[in-house]
Amino acid sequence: MSTTVGGPQQRSAGRWPDADALVEDDTVLTHAQAAAAAGRVARRLRARGARPGDRIALALPNGWRYAVAYYGIQLSGAVAVLVNTRFATPEIEYVLADSGASFVVTDAGLASRVPAVCPHWDVEELLASGPADEDGEWPGLSLAGRDVANILYTSGTTGRPKGAMQTHGNLAFNAGTVASVFGVTEADRTLVVAPMFHATGIASQLVGFGAHGGTCVFQPRFRPAGMREALAAHRITFFAGVTAMIQLMLADPGFDPAGLPALRTVCFGGAPVAPAFLTEAVERLPGVTFANVWGLTEATSIVTCALGGEWEKRPWSVGRPVPEVEVAVSEDGELCMRGPVVTAGYWNLPQATAQTFTGGWLRTGDVGRVDDDGYVQVLDRLKDMIIRGGENIYSLEVESVLAQHPSIAEVAVVGVPDPVFGERVRAVAVLRPGGTLALEELRAWTGPRLADYKQPAELIIASELPRNANGKVMKKQLAGDGT
Repeated sequence: MSTTVGGPQQRSAGRWPDADALVEDDTVLTHAQAAAAAGRVARRLRARGARPGDRIALALPNGWRYAVAYYGIQLSGAVAVLVNTRFATPEIEYVLADSGASFVVTDAGLASRVPAVCPHWDVEELLASGPADEDGEWPGLSLAGRDVANILYTSGTTGRPKGAMQTHGNLAFNAGTVASVFGVTEADRTLVVAPMFHATGIASQLVGFGAHGGTCVFQPRFRPAGMREALAAHRITFFAGVTAMIQLMLADPGFDPAGLPALRTVCFGGAPVAPAFLTEAVERLPGVTFANVWGLTEATSIVTCALGGEWEKRPWSVGRPVPEVEVAVSEDGELCMRGPVVTAGYWNLPQATAQTFTGGWLRTGDVGRVDDDGYVQVLDRLKDMIIRGGENIYSLEVESVLAQHPSIAEVAVVGVPDPVFGERVRAVAVLRPGGTLALEELRAWTGPRLADYKQPAELIIASELPRNANGKVMKKQLAGDGT
C-alpha cells in the first residue's frame, strides 16, 4: 500500500470508480467523484498559496465535505490540523496559534466560533464545481512515510492540549490493520459517528475504509433512532462506537435485530464492559462479531484488539497487540508500546516528546497487565490510580463493578484526601430514571464484589458527569469538595 494518505484514495478511484465512497443523507459520492472533488480542493488550495508542509486547519462538522477537504489537503502535500469543534473559542485559538496554521477551512455554521488567528476559507468555495487537475501530479503523492500528515490535539486533561503528529506511514499501517484484523474489503460500509477530529473517525474509518474501497456513511450527530435507521437503510456492515450507543439501541422497544441483516462487526473502544451487557448484546445481535479495541492518538488508532470469542472468554481484556506492535509493562506498571503506529511526537514540544516517546517506546499513561498469552488488561490511567494505606486501587476496576448496579446509569471513581489512609474512594454516580441509592446500600451491594479497601467511602449523586470537549470525564473536578 502507498505510504501516503492520498495514494490509496486515488487507487480506490481507479479500481472501484462507481462504488459508493462517501454518503451523507441524500448525498452519495462514488470513489471516482470523491477523488475528483479532492483534486479540485487541492488545486484551489495551491492556487491560494498552500505549499507542502504548510499546516491547514479543518474546523468542520462530520460529513462528506470534511472528508473531501481532508483528502484535498493531503493531495496538496500540506499537514491537516484537525480542530476539535467542541472546543471553546479560546481553545480553538490556542490550537490554531500553536500549530502555526496558515489558514483554516470552515463553514458558515462554525466560522463565528473560529477566531481570526489565520485566514478563513469557506469549504463551499473550495468544493464548488469546476475543472479538476488533469495530470494528477500532486505533491502529496510524493511524500515519504515519515512525513507528517495530521496533527491531532489531545484532550488536555492535564494541561494545554498537545498536538500528536501522525505520519503518512502511521496512517498507512493502521489502514492495513483495519483490513488484516477486521477483514474490511470494498464490500464493507461503516457508519461514522465518531468525530473526525478523533483517531477512530479519521484514521480507522475514513482512511482505513477508503484505502480498501469501502464506504463511509456519516451521521453528523448521534441519535439512537437515527443510528438504528442508518444501520438498516445503508446496510452498514461495521459499526464503531461506545457501549452506551448500543445499549440505547437495544433498550428501544421497537428494536428488531432482523432489521440489521448486513451488520457483521460491532467495535467498542477499550473501556471496561460489563459482562452482563456483552452477554445481552451477543444474544440479541446473533451473527454479529463484537470487538474491543485499545488505542490512543499517539499510537495513530489501533494498538490491541479482542475479537469475537476471545473477548467473550476474556471480557476483562482489550485483546492482544495487532501484528507488528508490541506491548510491555514498565517497572511502575505503565503499559508501553512500540511499532509502526507510534507517531512522530508532539508538535513543537520536544521536552514532552522526550518524556513520552523514549527509546522507541511510547509510554501510554495507562496502568495495566499483560498475561502469559499476550492479552492486555488496562487497569487505570496512571494519574488516576488511588493509593489507600499503601494499597493500589484502580479506578477503572471499581467503576466497572459499580456500573453493574441496577440503579446506576454511569459512574466515575476518584481518590480524595484521607487523614488516616492518605486517600479514600469517592464514587460519583448518575442514576437511572426513578433510581435511588445510598452509600450504605451501595457498600452492601459491593461487599461480595470488591475488596473492602476498594469500596467507596463516599457517594455523590450527580445529574451528569463533567466532561471536557473530547467527552472525557474531568476527574480533577470530581475530586473537589463535592459541591
